[in-house]
Amino acid sequence: MMSSSSSTELQFVQLPFLRRNNPFIQVLLSGACLFCNPGLYLAITGLGAGGGKVTSTTMADISNGVLYGLFTFSALLGGTMINTFGPRITMMFGVTGYPIYIGGLWYFDSYCKLWFPVLAGAYLGITAGCLWSVAGFMGNAYAEESQKGTWRAIQWSCNASGATIGGFVALGINLHTTSESVPHSVYIIFIVLQICSVGFAALMLPPKLLLRSDGTALAEFKPATITQSLSGLGSLFKDWRIILMLPTFYAGEVFLVLQSSINAYAYNLRTRSLNNVLTNIVQIPFTLLTGHLLDNPKLGSRRQRGMIVVVIDAVFITGTYIAQTIWLASWKFDRNIPGPAIDWTDSSYPGAVIIYLCYGAQYGMFQNTVLWLLGSLTNQPSKTGHMVGLFVSVLSAGTASAFGIDSTKTPYERENGAYFALATISWPILFFIAWKCTTDSNYFCEEGVGIPIHVQLEHEKLARVIEEEVVGEKVYDQPVPEGSVIGKEEKV
Repeated sequence: MMSSSSSTELQFVQLPFLRRNNPFIQVLLSGACLFCNPGLYLAITGLGAGGGKVTSTTMADISNGVLYGLFTFSALLGGTMINTFGPRITMMFGVTGYPIYIGGLWYFDSYCKLWFPVLAGAYLGITAGCLWSVAGFMGNAYAEESQKGTWRAIQWSCNASGATIGGFVALGINLHTTSESVPHSVYIIFIVLQICSVGFAALMLPPKLLLRSDGTALAEFKPATITQSLSGLGSLFKDWRIILMLPTFYAGEVFLVLQSSINAYAYNLRTRSLNNVLTNIVQIPFTLLTGHLLDNPKLGSRRQRGMIVVVIDAVFITGTYIAQTIWLASWKFDRNIPGPAIDWTDSSYPGAVIIYLCYGAQYGMFQNTVLWLLGSLTNQPSKTGHMVGLFVSVLSAGTASAFGIDSTKTPYERENGAYFALATISWPILFFIAWKCTTDSNYFCEEGVGIPIHVQLEHEKLARVIEEEVVGEKVYDQPVPEGSVIGKEEKV
């Protein structure tokens, strides 16, 4: 633990906001990478589970199954990559898979051959684990304890904004089309933007060079060998808190596969494009609201805020699953025959799109809450990197299994019921972690963590108040000396 200087030695400085070594600017750079890569990936897959044609659902299930299967292993080693090579190199590698994958979808849309999208999915699975591990690491490790929910929400909103902008591009092109294919211009625009994102990753700095606005460093960053980093990863499996949270990691994204598949099956192309835009737009305010609630001291201690948000998430997401269960029962979809090709002008659309929007809203809410709870367990950057990598790894395993299940054309009612059960299991686990494991601060109980000056001053002020109270109690507990002022007043 960094020693806390006395208040007379602490000096406030106000560094400029627009500087490259500002941790928040670095988080925004990671957000720009999310905007261009997974954001646009979500936009293109949201058009119809990959490729745009209803018949491409099987291709998407296979390629994404391979993608997320490898994603599971690459994310598990993401923390080791960060601790060994640093965020910049890891992110620069992480962004290279997305334009190749979009190219694979373009190839399939043109020639209906499976080999390219499957190989591209395999490569993206290797690189995406690095990208998401870096993003999660920066969102948690660079923020102060009072900012972790908000910074992560801003980061996620960048991802959703990329999907939204990409969705608007696709919607404008597909507005009056009768084709089931995504136009070539959509693929070209997305690939160019994703290639440009390498420049954002190149601007990232080593964490040891970053300074908060008050001039304090984030932490002591010691070089770690691959062996040491792998040992740090292994230590997570001895932490009962992490083991308990594994089911919540697994459940975080499985529903996304179901929603993408329903979007491809039940709606025509222009309506899929509109659904895609709306579901990404709605993520932004709900995710930002979740981050605000998690960081809002008016709601009480960190423990209380965590429990409140878990309850809010549980009520909202449970209601969403119940609504979709009723909706699916009313349609009784048979996946062996073509879907109804619902258009936004149909009378059945308004109720369906409200449910679809609720699923979009829960996406950022759930993940932001889980990552905030992980961030509340430690401020150690190296440990944070491993924890986020494990989270992304298990999350990807869940998504890979969801693609595998969907590729067998399992009835949507069964898929929805399974994911409903997974979400329901998560709530008591998350509530218990918030109640039992979340403390007001970890700054003064961990080695090598940089403590912001205002936190040090508040800590010293509280220590002085406690010391004065203790001294006062000792004084008045002593017998009153004969002839003292206090003794005379008491006799009077």
